[in-house]
Amino acid sequence: MSKASQLRQKAQIALKKGKTAEAIDTYRKLLQVEPRNPNLHNELGDIYLRSDDRIQAVGSFEQAILNYEKVALYNNAVAVCKKILRVVPDRPETVFKVGELKAKQKFTGEAMTAFAQYFDSLLGGAAQVNEAAMKKAEKALELLPGNEEVSVRAADLLARGGHTARAAEILAHTVASAGGGERTRLYRQRLETLRQSLGPEDQAKIEGILASTAAPAADEEIPAREAHAAAQAAQAASADSRETAAADEEAPEEEYVIDIGGDGPPAGECVAQAGEPPASAVEYAVDPPPAETSAPERECGASLERTAAREQTSGAVAGAAVAAGAGPNATISEDLADILDAEDAAMEEAQYVASSLTEEITSDVEEDDYRSHYDLGMAYIEMALYNEAIKELQISSRSEQLQLRSLEMIGHCFLLLQNPRLAVKQLTRGLDISRVSGGDSLGIHYNLGLAYEALGEIEKAREHFEEVYIVDVTFRDISDKMKKYSTVG
Repeated sequence: MSKASQLRQKAQIALKKGKTAEAIDTYRKLLQVEPRNPNLHNELGDIYLRSDDRIQAVGSFEQAILNYEKVALYNNAVAVCKKILRVVPDRPETVFKVGELKAKQKFTGEAMTAFAQYFDSLLGGAAQVNEAAMKKAEKALELLPGNEEVSVRAADLLARGGHTARAAEILAHTVASAGGGERTRLYRQRLETLRQSLGPEDQAKIEGILASTAAPAADEEIPAREAHAAAQAAQAASADSRETAAADEEAPEEEYVIDIGGDGPPAGECVAQAGEPPASAVEYAVDPPPAETSAPERECGASLERTAAREQTSGAVAGAAVAAGAGPNATISEDLADILDAEDAAMEEAQYVASSLTEEITSDVEEDDYRSHYDLGMAYIEMALYNEAIKELQISSRSEQLQLRSLEMIGHCFLLLQNPRLAVKQLTRGLDISRVSGGDSLGIHYNLGLAYEALGEIEKAREHFEEVYIVDVTFRDISDKMKKYSTVG
């Protein structure tokens, strides 16, 4: 048994005996062996809470958050933030961190809500705004650029902190982009109040912002979302015109190749019939994760949806190129190509960072530390690194305590990899073990139902869904599954 496993076992024994001080001391030694393991900081925070040491608990939780964030495990980090907020409700630093994490996950609405709560908590008090708070305001603006709610509050915070010129600059951009109405009038009033204390140079800068954004030049570059919308409209018009031409001429349609710099075969090219956007390469082999599934499952589903959405955009761009009369083998305009290339580069960089960090985390985990391997497997599922998750879960499945759950999650990974046959093999093995051990098999039956459903073996799928339904009618979307199969054969 490795040193880390020995220390973890010693800490668990101490906890069972109620010796929290001994467990804390052991965890501190364990962190010297695995200093980058965020799970250990999280667990140590829980132990501090059991000993009613809230200050130390919050410190450990904050370290766990930082370590989770370093390896892009944002859901885990948010979960630990919520632990802190249960201990210290409305803690400004933690509320801001939630906003920061949600923004990195591209959950703009949740990020905006958290940032607004942070700003309002500071603006509602009489205390002087410090430099740390103003740095957070700039960070929020960086993470949610152009967001009206965040921009206005950040401007108010910076103005209170004495950064009047910067606050006026932010409000000027907000006024220029907000359009008209009462809201814009109020923003302009705030701006005029701030401008009273500005010098000539800052005044000129504000005038320049208002003038340059109030009436965009005719040759100004179209924003990305407008370009995509224009491409979709052009595609629809083009399809209508081609259908009319086909009816008159009954001529075979040409093929065209659009270079979108994307992921589709072959080698970054997308091939389709003229007038028909390329079909998405991503199709669910199983039902998309329901709303009540776990955080890893929601993230996996969101990842697939984002990929499909990108390919729909690519199809729209292709249609726009044909509608513009580009003809066969046309290349899309440089501005739209840059948009797609930037998206591809961002996704590739994120995947590279995640993959490289897996080695960094795994290097700290001993082979026989099954719990840590299981935790890593679950973390990799959240990162959509399913093959890496399977490797870790195969190791954790050697543990009697973790075997059943590990096999269930391995099957789940094979489903997400769209390999239902391998999912059936792993889940059937888990089902056999659960019958002997009496362990919980609802998740296994449910995933087996999904696997057989993907294979087209409807009767077998129905059998496993029924096993879930007779035990727990509220399990995930099992009620909907039963309604669906009640109308089949």
